[in-house]
Amino acid sequence: MKNDGTLIGLWVVKTDDSEGPMLARVHDELYALAFTTAPRATACMQALGAEGGKPFYVLGVNVDRVVRDLREAGARGFIIDYDHERALFSSAHALPTGGGFQQELR
Repeated sequence: MKNDGTLIGLWVVKTDDSEGPMLARVHDELYALAFTTAPRATACMQALGAEGGKPFYVLGVNVDRVVRDLREAGARGFIIDYDHERALFSSAHALPTGGGFQQELR
């Protein structure tokens, strides 16, 4: 799946503690972990010991809220398909700036 820099169509992991997002620290900055499939999200969540977490699908109708939640948690961006065994990911993107984070899909 090619990503165009939006969270729409990706899975993020929400943790039990206040439904906050699962974040990773990279060089003193926080990034949300986003995945192209729910099984990838679940496998990473289990490998990292995020008990009580659950994959959450980002849609156009909820992307504004997801981005707001990530900002409130201190995230600067999101990384896609983090591989916990090799400590690699497929791509990284900054969170969108300004309001109206929804991107028109054609």
